Amino acid sequence: MALARVLAKGQIVIPKEIRDKMKILPGDRVEVEATENSIVIFPLNKSYTNLYKGVVKGILSLKELEELHAQKA
Repeated sequence: MALARVLAKGQIVIPKEIRDKMKILPGDRVEVEATENSIVIFPLNKSYTNLYKGVVKGILSLKELEELHAQKA
């Protein structure tokens, strides 16, 4: 178990060992839920766009997709 302190503005710092274990990086978003007796923090999944960026090669570039979309409009 790790401890955190509540700051004046209600902010808390997630301890480093937990951030590392859950792969939470600066700028990531988390969901905070209150249950009857506890507070639960869920890391939100990163978007599929960011997770798979650059994985598929040979597909249209963003510029080509924008041009194709403009032609259809």
